[in-house]
Amino acid sequence: MDEVTREGARRPTQAQIAKATEGRSRHRVSRTAISAWRKGERVPESWAALSSFLSALEEAASLPRGRLDAPKWVRLYERARAEQVPEPGPQAVTFRVRDADPLELKVHRARTVEGGDAVPAYIPRDVDPAVRQAMSHAGQRGGVILLVGDSTAGKTRCAYEAMTAVLPDHLLVVPRHVTEVPEAVAAVTRSARAGERCVLWLNDMERYLGPEGMDLHGIRALRTAKATVLGTMRTRMHQQFTDDELVRLAEEFQVERLWSSCELDRAHEELRSNRDPRLRLALDQATDFGVAETLATGPQLWQRLCSASVVNGNPRGAALVWAAIDLALAGLTDPLPAELLEELHEDYLPGRNKQLIGPEPLDEALAWATTPPDAVTRLLIPDGAGLRAFDYLLDAHLRAKGASPEFIPERVWETALRVGTERRQRFDIALAAHANERIDISRRALRPLADAGDVDGLRGLGVLCEREDRTEAARWLQLACDAGDVLSLRLMGNLHFRRQDRKAAAEWYRKAAEAGDEVSQSYYHGEPSPVPARPTQAPSAPLPTHEEDEEGEWEDEDYGPTPRTLCLLGAAFEILADMAYDELEEIGDTRVDLRDNYACPFSDMPVLTWGQKAGWRRQMARCFDDLANDIEAGNWPLPTCTGEEMAMHLALEHASAMVRDEPDFVAALVKSLPEDSQDYDWDLCMTLFLEDTDVLFLYEPWSQGIEDPDSLLNQHLGIANLQADRWFEPFREDKTRDPGRGFRR
Repeated sequence: MDEVTREGARRPTQAQIAKATEGRSRHRVSRTAISAWRKGERVPESWAALSSFLSALEEAASLPRGRLDAPKWVRLYERARAEQVPEPGPQAVTFRVRDADPLELKVHRARTVEGGDAVPAYIPRDVDPAVRQAMSHAGQRGGVILLVGDSTAGKTRCAYEAMTAVLPDHLLVVPRHVTEVPEAVAAVTRSARAGERCVLWLNDMERYLGPEGMDLHGIRALRTAKATVLGTMRTRMHQQFTDDELVRLAEEFQVERLWSSCELDRAHEELRSNRDPRLRLALDQATDFGVAETLATGPQLWQRLCSASVVNGNPRGAALVWAAIDLALAGLTDPLPAELLEELHEDYLPGRNKQLIGPEPLDEALAWATTPPDAVTRLLIPDGAGLRAFDYLLDAHLRAKGASPEFIPERVWETALRVGTERRQRFDIALAAHANERIDISRRALRPLADAGDVDGLRGLGVLCEREDRTEAARWLQLACDAGDVLSLRLMGNLHFRRQDRKAAAEWYRKAAEAGDEVSQSYYHGEPSPVPARPTQAPSAPLPTHEEDEEGEWEDEDYGPTPRTLCLLGAAFEILADMAYDELEEIGDTRVDLRDNYACPFSDMPVLTWGQKAGWRRQMARCFDDLANDIEAGNWPLPTCTGEEMAMHLALEHASAMVRDEPDFVAALVKSLPEDSQDYDWDLCMTLFLEDTDVLFLYEPWSQGIEDPDSLLNQHLGIANLQADRWFEPFREDKTRDPGRGFRR
C-alpha cells in the first residue's frame, strides 16, 4: 500500500480509502479491516472485499486505473487463504449478565467489615424505575442507555443492578480497552446472528469514544443487532462528548451525588434491618456527601490526601498522587509509569527547601499511596503496568479549584505533550487543554496529526481554534472538507453563520445534507413551507371564547383566523395525529431517520427526538389531538408545552402544503364555511398561536446543544423546555391539560 501510493498524486489515509469503498456498488470495507489487513492480523473475508479495496486505493491515490494488477492480487489472496492465517481470538470478555460480578465491572468497593460484603446491599435510587423501563425497551429493540453523574455517585452500581434485574439472560460483552471495541462489536454481531441478544458494557464510556473508538459503522452494526449499549460517564467528561454520535443516540439518566429525601428514607429503612456500620457512617455524613461516595470512601481518601503534606506525614506519597491527578486532568488518562510520577513529583513537595519537611523515602511513599486504607481502594490504583489516580480525587480537585489556564502546571502540559504520542492521547490532551482555556496546548497536541493529513486532527483544530482565530479555523476545516469529512461541512456552515454570512452558511449546510449529515438534512427537512406575507389589516373571523385580555374583553372582536383557516388547521392536526398513531404501531422504539427508517411525523421533528421511545411518541401524538380538540370546542389552539408548539409548526406546514397540493380536498373540506379574502393566513396563525419560535432552533445546525440548560447559548437566550424529556411539561401551572384525559389509542 505504501509503495503504490508513492506513485500517485495523493497519499490517502486508511479512512479515506474506506470512504471510497462506500459508493459505486463496491463492497464496503471498514477502516478497521484495512488496518488489520495491513498489520497482517487477518486476511480479507472475500475477494470482493479485497477487489473493492484495490479499486478504492487506486481512486483515492489518483493512480492510473488498473495499476494494481488484479491477477497478481488474486494469486496472493488465494495463497493467503490457503495458508489459513489464524485470526486473533476474541479479546472482549463475554458471559451471561446473570453471571456478572459487580467488582469486575468496576463497581466501587466499599470498606470491608467483619461479616460484611465488599459490595453492600443496594439501596434503590429514584432513577431506577426509569432506567429499568428503558432497559426493558432496549432489551427488545436495542438502544443506548447512558448514566451520567459525578465520580462515586453510584452510576455503575445503578447500571449493574438494572441490567441484572431486567436482562439477566442476555450475553454481556465487556471490552477492556478502546482497541477492543471492533472485536466487541463483532462479538455482538455474531451473537445476534446466532439468535442471542447482547448488552455492550461501556463503563466510563468516554474511554471508548473519539477517533479510535466507536465509529458510525460500529454504531450501525449494534443497531442492526438490536444490542443494548449500557454506559456510564462522569459529568465533567460528558460536557466534552455531547456531539459524539453514540452519546447523541443515548437515552440519558442523571444519577445525583447527593441523595434525595426518599432515597435517604430507603437507606434508613435498610439500616434498621441490616445494621451495617458503613451505611450508618454514610447517613451521618449525607448532608455533605452522597451515600454512595461515602461508601466508596471518596471523601475519606480526599481528606487523607489533603492532610498528608505535613511534617511526619507522607508528603512524598501525596506528591506522587498530585502528579498523577494533574497528568490525568491534562489528558493522560491511561495508567502512568511509576517512573513518570517520580520524575514530576518533587514539584509538588511543599516549600522551597523540599528537605525541611522531611519527605519519606520513595519506596515508602509509593507503598503509602498504593495501599488501601481499611481494605477499600487506594489513592493510586495499580492498573496493568502502571498507576492511575482514584477517579474521585480528580473530580474533588476540580470542585475545589475549578478549571483555568493556571490550573495545571506548565511542566505537566509539557510532559503530557512529550509522553502522549499516541493518536488518541493527542486528542485527549487537546480536549483537556481546551477545557482549561489553553488553546496553545490544543494546537500543539493536534498539529502533528493535522500535518500528517489526519481528518479528525484537521477538524479538531478547526473547532478548537475558532474562539481565537476564525480565519485559521476556516483553513483547517476547509482542509478537512477537502479530505471528505462530512461533519466538517456542517461545521463550516456553523462558522459562516457565526460570521453572520447566512448565504454562505446555507450553502455549506446544503453540501453537508447532500453528503449525508443527518443534522443538516433535518435542517432542510424542517424548514417551514412558504406562507403568505402577514396582512397589513386585521382579517375578519369568529372569536374564540377561551382567551380574554386583562380587563376581560377583546380589544378587537374581528381579529383572528378565518373559519376556513381554523377548519383546515384542525384537519391537519387530526391527520398528523392519525399518522403518528399509525407509525407508532409500526416503529415502536426504533430510531427514525430520513432514509430507511423514515416515519412521518416523527422524522419531521428535530434530530434530538429521533431516538425517543414509544411512550414519548405516544405523548407527541396526543399533542396533535389536544390542539385539534381545542378547535373543535370553538377555541384557539394555544400550545401549553413544547410538544404542542412543535405540533403547531408541523400542522401549519401540513395545512399550507394541502392548500398548495390538494386544492380539491381542501375545497370539499371547507365548502360549507364562508369564503374570506384572508383565508389560510398561516403567518397570522403563527403570530397569534405561538409566543415564540424557540423550538425551531432545534433544526439549526449551528445550535446543536442549545437544549442543554447548562450551555452558554441556552442561558444567553433564556430558553427552557427544549430537552426532549421536558417537551410535555406545561409552560404554566394555570394552563395545563387534564392529566386524566388519556389517549385516543
